[in-house]
This record gives sequence, C-alpha cells and structure tokens, in this order.
Amino acid sequence: MSIMAKISKGLSKTREKMAQAFQAVFERGPSRDYELLEEFLILADVGPAAAAAIVAKVKEKNSPELIPALKEELVQTLNLDSEDKPVKIFVGINGSGKTTSVGKLCHRFVSEGKKVFVIGTDTFRAAADMQLEEWCRRAGVPYLLGKPGSDPGAVLYDGLNSAAAKNADYILCDTAGRLHSNKNLMQELEKILRVSERVRPGAVEVLLTLDAATGQNALQQMETFEQWVKPSGIILTKLDGSAKGGVAIALAAKYRVPIKYIGVGEGIEDLLLFAAESYVNSLFPENE
Repeated sequence: MSIMAKISKGLSKTREKMAQAFQAVFERGPSRDYELLEEFLILADVGPAAAAAIVAKVKEKNSPELIPALKEELVQTLNLDSEDKPVKIFVGINGSGKTTSVGKLCHRFVSEGKKVFVIGTDTFRAAADMQLEEWCRRAGVPYLLGKPGSDPGAVLYDGLNSAAAKNADYILCDTAGRLHSNKNLMQELEKILRVSERVRPGAVEVLLTLDAATGQNALQQMETFEQWVKPSGIILTKLDGSAKGGVAIALAAKYRVPIKYIGVGEGIEDLLLFAAESYVNSLFPENE
C-alpha cells in the first residue's frame, strides 16, 4: 500500500464527517452557507477559532472554485517549518502512544540505514520497560533502560554520554507518561530537558504525542506541555480509529508547532512522516 493510500485509509472516518460539510455547503452554488461550513469544520474538531479564521479567508477569496480555495487555506495552516534534530525526547500523557511511536520510529530510521540508540527513562512502570525493550529488539537497536526507582534525569545523562549514543545518528528517549495536570511530574520532565540540553546543546527536540481521538482535549494537553517543555513537534497518533482528524488543523493554527508524524494504523510501518498536502487531500471526499 502506498503512503498516500495509508493516509487516506487512516483518515477515512474523519473524511466521512467532512464529506457531510461539503455535500451540505458546496452543492448550494451561489448561496453557499459559510456559517454551516464553519459549523461542520468545528464538528470535525478543527476547533472554533481555526474554523472561523479559515472560513473567513476562504470567503474573502470569493473563488468560484471553493474546494481548491479551502484546501489551500488548510495546507497553509498545516505547512509549518520543521527541523530534524538527532536527540528526540518523547513526552505525552499515559496511553497517547508514546512508547509505540518510539518503537515505530526505530524501525523507520533503521530501514533508512541510520544508527539508532534508545534511552528509557520511565523508571516507574515495569511494563513500560518491557514494551520498549521488545520494540528495540524487533528493530535491532541498542538501548539503555533505567532501573526501577532510579532518577530519570540520571538515566538520561548516562545514556547520552554512552559510547552507543556517541555513535548514533538518532537518540530516542522515552519518558514516563504523565497527566498534564500533575505539576510534580511536569517539573521532573523539565529537569530531563535541562539535562539533555546540557549534554547535547542545540541537538534536542521535544516530540509531544497526542491521541487524535481525544479531540479538543489535545489542545489542553498541548497548552500545558508547551508551558513546561515547549514541544518543537507533534506526533498525532491513532488517526485510524477517530473521526477527529481535524484537530491537527486546530493544533497547527493555535500553536504553530509542526506535526511531524501521524499514526494511521497498528502496523510497524504505520507511523508516517507528515505531509500537509497529502493530509488535506485525504480529508476530502475521493471524488473531489
């Protein structure tokens, strides 16, 4: 299956919801109901602010070709500059797909011929270590896992200074899932970031994993993580099981943080590099 086909399949539920908007609005010809279009975008979890701004720009253009005009605005909203850095710190709440994303990126980078090293700093849940270890074994990459109860910052420090890390093209660091409302855990995460920047200054990026099914709640998570660790990229997971793929547009419009990868299935190759144009095209009915 091609990458475009995977994206299209993964966004099928969102596309079905968006199709309702296009059928209701675009078939009205000169009397297009822009308020109805805005309402449907909101129902697809584009969010009130982003939906209003996008519809206003489309209306300004007054283009006879309404669908291309809408596509153009959505692509511009999502098409943000993204810098690739060698040290990637994965953060997110429990169940967002963080550890799975680490494992799938391991597979992706190895298949591209890159050397990868993984550091596991979740020293609270033994199950997390077991899951991460299994992913690393499947991808054939070296790893360092913190002992139960050890300090996550110290584990990261040791890992970044190891010989394996120095020989790696990419270093992926998994962190413990944490509720974005837990101040103590967010402070711990802030410490992990300080350690990584001290050892590898300028080489670190923070990737926030967000479950697409949470819809607008993803913005609340982003808000808190942005305050503490300022994510430089987003991994939007579980799009295949949700009709809320429009939340990608809401996130990009409000925070101007690029979406770097999207999860469109459970397979090891189903974490895809984000491409704004492909994503937007997959939101529209196939006959458009």
